[in-house]
Amino acid sequence: MPLMFLNGTAMSGGADHHLVGDATLVGRTTTAPRYRFHAVGGRYPALEDVGDGGAAVQGEVYDLSYEQLREVLLPGEPDGLELGVIELADGSGSLAMVLRREYATLPPLTDISELASWRTYQEQA
Repeated sequence: MPLMFLNGTAMSGGADHHLVGDATLVGRTTTAPRYRFHAVGGRYPALEDVGDGGAAVQGEVYDLSYEQLREVLLPGEPDGLELGVIELADGSGSLAMVLRREYATLPPLTDISELASWRTYQEQA
């Protein structure tokens, strides 16, 4: 089953956590320090791979079934995100929702990389 890195409202305790169903939490970790972390219109987070000069972003990794991913989680994601593969802190890879590369009506982005946490951003907003 695929591993899925979550860094927003679908994490444990979040408003959309029900979208992961009964998927097993593999662990809490961070990404490799190669991502800019954005608040998209203040509504949801997005990772952007920038290589050098990025930040390590906090999140959770879940072992999802393809059915849960395809039928429940992905349809619940906002239009400004797309499925991608990211690098985790330990060098391994994981699926994750990343900033859509081309999206004409993307709301304004706020760089929250220095916070490296969606929960921290929400607490300060």
